Amino acid sequence: MKKEKFKILGRFRDEDGTEKFVFKVLRGIIEVTWIKNKNGIAVFCLPTHHYCNLGCKFCHLTGKGANIKMVPISAESLIAALKWIIDSYIHDGKLLFCFMGVGEPFLNINLVFQIYDYFKKNTDKIISLALASMMLAPAPFERITKKVKQENLPLKIHFSLHSPSDKTRKEIIPSAPTTISECLEKLKNYQDIVSTNQTIIKNLSQFHKHPDPVEIHYTVIDGINDGDKDLAKIIEIGKKYKIPLKILKFNPTESLNRSPRTEFWFNELSKDYGAPVYLYAPPGPNIGSSCGQFTKHYYLGSNSPEELKEFKAWKKKYEIAV
Repeated sequence: MKKEKFKILGRFRDEDGTEKFVFKVLRGIIEVTWIKNKNGIAVFCLPTHHYCNLGCKFCHLTGKGANIKMVPISAESLIAALKWIIDSYIHDGKLLFCFMGVGEPFLNINLVFQIYDYFKKNTDKIISLALASMMLAPAPFERITKKVKQENLPLKIHFSLHSPSDKTRKEIIPSAPTTISECLEKLKNYQDIVSTNQTIIKNLSQFHKHPDPVEIHYTVIDGINDGDKDLAKIIEIGKKYKIPLKILKFNPTESLNRSPRTEFWFNELSKDYGAPVYLYAPPGPNIGSSCGQFTKHYYLGSNSPEELKEFKAWKKKYEIAV
């Protein structure tokens, strides 16, 4: 594998200790978030693309869409960035690579496999994988299932649902290509396959409090997906598929707000959903560490003096020495 040249544009630390590293490589920007874990696990939130133009309405970068090419990240580039961080700062014995950053993992599934294969071969640390997908496209899903069966691939899949209605989901996730029922059937099938593989379950148990191989993600957004009918449909999904549900506390955008019903939803679902339900506040909210939240300036630059001033103030507050 050829060596990749990169430049470190910044290292940022949030108040909860979460860190973000921003790299510039030949083809674009790579942001790697390091979420610190007290159990000897280094968790990395990783991108699969240098930019994302899929236009999800709740995205902090591309909610309105942008005329920028969506370029897949090469394994050489991401490995170079990860190796630099791991060699410089990581002393944990376990590495969890979560592909939940810029882009859609199912549009660059080779990257997920290549990262796992490289670090499995070139480190003595225990490796596990996770990815968040809004697509669950058939061809990549078949490849994942095949690799799981052949190589005991320790991969947890998080399905970005965000609405129980195909119509509403298409409005807020316009690039989602398959129906909700099709995605849930795939998830259930994957759950059934992996749950009988004790090697994978043992691995997942070391990295996750709840080692189920699949999980549904849902952000409760005010006036978009937080109605009583939505809640009833989610309860039906839980009773039918028995797939754990994680409610993510939404970090508001310019036009969308966190629903005041989030806590109510959690309480109701905890009683009636039919599978485990978790309420989760993603770490590092001030440095844009979660899926769909990026350091905009490095991707888009500043379109006004006000934006540049805001960026400089943010940089001064959160940047730390490399």
